[in-house]
Amino acid sequence: MSQAPEITIETREDIALAAEMYDEFGYVLLKKIVPDAALREMTEQLTCAQTALIEGNLESRYGTELLDEPGATVDGKAHRHYVINCTDLSPAAHAAAKHEALHDIAKVVLDSADPWLNDYARFGVVFQDARADAGSKYSRIGWHADYNSDEDGGAWPSFAFTIHIDGTSPANGFLRVVPGSHKLEIDKDEIGSWAFNTVKGEVPVFAEQGDIILHDYKLWHAAARGTADGVHGRRRHVRGAWFGGDRLSSDHGIGTFYKNAAR
Repeated sequence: MSQAPEITIETREDIALAAEMYDEFGYVLLKKIVPDAALREMTEQLTCAQTALIEGNLESRYGTELLDEPGATVDGKAHRHYVINCTDLSPAAHAAAKHEALHDIAKVVLDSADPWLNDYARFGVVFQDARADAGSKYSRIGWHADYNSDEDGGAWPSFAFTIHIDGTSPANGFLRVVPGSHKLEIDKDEIGSWAFNTVKGEVPVFAEQGDIILHDYKLWHAAARGTADGVHGRRRHVRGAWFGGDRLSSDHGIGTFYKNAAR
């Protein structure tokens, strides 16, 4: 297939084509899935949740020091880059994470009659706010595959989805992927050792507001740091995963998490 892996979902045939793209490349960009009004509502709800977490007015289960190192600042003020389990706090994010197109694509690419959204275990669905400012603790992520985090887990296969609140660019950072790498096998520590280096065959993936990127649980990917400070270097998105394997128990918690991606 020579077509670039992006598509606007309008018909059942588009679902099939998106699944073909995903199978070949290991990722697919779904254009303008989240309407502007829903995106505005999501942004407002998640910004309020983030502020409440920063101010100590939100339960600790919505924050994480495993992903979000303490001490981050933006403009000299305390900052939290992650709000985990965010679909509890944002009905708009919950609706987008359960979008019919994601469910329908999951049935095909995960080969499951009953794929499921993980919005309750490990980190659930996460609101992420990357910054390039000097006080930031989250600006980029090194090479890894999501499968690296728990290779013995029974929930796989899976795809991650990233709902873009901000469009991406060199100014605020963007996804880096190696197309087709989901079909290769390489040790997680070797992938992790690549850190932020250039990898043969990698390509940038740029998204607009309201787009959703899906990527396979074995795809090698990283995120570039933005080059701009302040609001122009801000990269906000909602990220979670659909699974086709065993459902995690309701009391699973974080469970096993192997953190090999450089920060």
